[in-house]
Amino acid sequence: MAAPATRAQFKTYCLRKLGFPVIDINVDDDQVEDRIDDALQYFQDYHFDGTEKIYMKHRVTAEDIARGWIYVPDAVTFVTRVLPFDDSNSSVNMFDLRYQLRLHDLYDFTSVSYVSYEITMQHIATLNLLFSGQPQFRFNRKQDKMYLDIDWVRDIEEGEYFVIECYRKMAPDTFTARGTANVSSSSNTVVGTGTTFSGDFVEGDYVTINSETRRIVRITSDSEMEIAGPYDASANGQTMTISGNSQVWNDRTLKKYATALIKKQWGENLKKFGGIQMPGGVTLNGKEIWDEAVEEISKIEEDMEIYNVLPPEIMIG
Repeated sequence: MAAPATRAQFKTYCLRKLGFPVIDINVDDDQVEDRIDDALQYFQDYHFDGTEKIYMKHRVTAEDIARGWIYVPDAVTFVTRVLPFDDSNSSVNMFDLRYQLRLHDLYDFTSVSYVSYEITMQHIATLNLLFSGQPQFRFNRKQDKMYLDIDWVRDIEEGEYFVIECYRKMAPDTFTARGTANVSSSSNTVVGTGTTFSGDFVEGDYVTINSETRRIVRITSDSEMEIAGPYDASANGQTMTISGNSQVWNDRTLKKYATALIKKQWGENLKKFGGIQMPGGVTLNGKEIWDEAVEEISKIEEDMEIYNVLPPEIMIG
């Protein structure tokens, strides 16, 4: 399979690239799986095709206000900005300045120049930035929390929404989420049991429980989320699956990088028996395989940082 679409096909591709089944690859199956996980993690951290830019909306709860931070799923790797959650961008009011400008000056976009309108809008935006400013936040992906440096009592109320611009990891395969879930035919809430599960999810994902698929509307906590419409039947202790993007497995850089990591592991295993002569006069030379793999890995990582890494500004919050 030249274009792998599943993890199993990807693993077979990498081993064939190293010479299997013509030659024996002295790497344990668990070691191969570990190296594929390492390659995926590096790919999701540094390659622009390993992440997806999304916008997550969040409805503020009393719990958020009390603790001063927002739960962010583990699938989110970077948060780039928080869109202001005031009504300065709303123009539903007939007395709003932008509404009046459009009504009297730009009603047909031909009678007057739009230059003055654009300058006025920039002036309003500058005033809004001066007096309201952008919400300041702190986020570390290892905490699954986003702290907003605002006056939670004065600046926001329970039930209001704000939007988070962020990047999430691309999941390559349909997989079973952590923990199990309880669902009810009379409720839109999914409650996790045992291990927390929602670190695998991002709002807008589709989760399948008991052969029924629903869209995630809101993630309340690390063990509870709201879905679009209740399930047809109530059930407890159900497994949950999430559909991934199988095209990730066919990424050229990921295939090269995973193959090089497996090759390094192969050389690492054989180095322990360097110089030992096998039946037939063959001598094991794991050091040479290891050296070749290290050079290949270094070149792949260098190319990824030069050509494929996301812009550095997403790291600045």
